[in-house]
Amino acid sequence: MSKLLLQGTVTSGLLEFCRVTQAAVTSEAASMSQNLQGTTIGITGISGFLGRHIAERCLMRGAVVKGLDLHGPEGPEYEFILGDVTSPSDIKRLCAGCNVIIHTAAIVKEGGDRALFERVNVGGTRNVVEAAQAAGVRRFIHLSSVMVYGLTFEGEVNEESPLNGEGNPYCQTKIDSERVAMERHISGQFDVVAVRSGDVYGPGSLPWTVRPIRMMKAGVFTLANGGRGVLNPVYIDNLVDAVLLVLQTNRTGEAYNITDGQVVTCRDFFVHYAHMLGRGRLRYAPAWLLKGSLRAWQFLLALLGTEPRIHPDSIAFVTRRGTYSIEKAKAVLGYVPNVELVEGMRRTEEWARSVGLILPRQRPVA
Repeated sequence: MSKLLLQGTVTSGLLEFCRVTQAAVTSEAASMSQNLQGTTIGITGISGFLGRHIAERCLMRGAVVKGLDLHGPEGPEYEFILGDVTSPSDIKRLCAGCNVIIHTAAIVKEGGDRALFERVNVGGTRNVVEAAQAAGVRRFIHLSSVMVYGLTFEGEVNEESPLNGEGNPYCQTKIDSERVAMERHISGQFDVVAVRSGDVYGPGSLPWTVRPIRMMKAGVFTLANGGRGVLNPVYIDNLVDAVLLVLQTNRTGEAYNITDGQVVTCRDFFVHYAHMLGRGRLRYAPAWLLKGSLRAWQFLLALLGTEPRIHPDSIAFVTRRGTYSIEKAKAVLGYVPNVELVEGMRRTEEWARSVGLILPRQRPVA
C-alpha cells in the first residue's frame, strides 16, 4: 500500500524483473508450479513491494489472484480492484469468491501520525478480517513484522517472547493488527497465520534497498554508531517461500518469524550498496547527533505543513542489538532460506541496474 508503492521506472522495472526471473526462483518452485490450482487468493497491497512479489509467485503456481490497492494498473493476469483497506465496501469486493486472503497492506514508516497508523494498520486489518469471514474465506495470512518485539531488547527472541510496542506507532499497530486477526482464529471463525518478517530487502524494497541507494547517491547516507547495529535481513524470495509454506500448513493460529537466518551489522549490510555504486566507504556519526539533526529537520518541516522522509525514530531501527529465532519456521513449516546475503545482493544489483537506480557497468573499450 501507500509507503510500499514505488513509482515510475522503479515500479515498472520491478514488475518486469518479477516476470523475467519468476521461472528461475527455485527448482522447488518449478516442480510445485501447479499446486495452487483451484485456489483463489486475494491480496491487499498488491501494487506494493510485498504484494507484487507474492502475487507473481501465486500465479506461477496456478492460483487465481485478485488484488486491491490505492493505485496501480490492472494486471493482465489478475483482477485489480482500485480500493482502500479502510473502506469495507472495497474489501468486500476483494474477498468475494476467495479461498485465501493475504494481507500485506500497511503504513510502513519508522514514525509519524499515530492516528494514520491506527486507521490503516489496525482499522484496515479489522475490515479485511471481517469481510473475509463474511465471504467464507478459509485462511487469512497476516503479514506482520519482527518489530512486534520492540527495538531495544537484547539477545534472541522467539515467537513466545513478549511483544513490546515501546511507544512507536509502527511497532504498536503491528502488534494490535496481529491481535485483531488472531482473535478471529481463537474464536474458531477461520484459520489465521501471522508471518513476522525481518528486514525485507531486494528488488523494489523501499526502506532497505531503494531509499538507502538513493541517499548514498545524494551523499547524505550516514550510519549511526559506526554501523554496529544489528540487522536480521530476509531476501524477498525467501519471504515469499515462507508465505507459500504457510498456505499449505495445517498448523494455524500461529505466528512465525521469517528472516534469512543471518545476522549482520548495518555496516556489513549497507556496504554492499556502496560497492554497487563504486564507493568503498560509508559515513558514520553518533546516534544522538543524527537523531537530534532529524528532529530539528522535522520541526522545520512541520512549520511548512509537511513530514520528513526520514523520521527521527529511524535511528532506533538501525541501532538494534537483538536477533530473531527462525527455528519454529524451520521445524514446523520446513522453511529453508535458500538465498543468502551475497546472492541476494547480486540479484538486487542486477535489478537496480536494469531500472536505472544504479548506472549499468561500463563495458571495456576494445
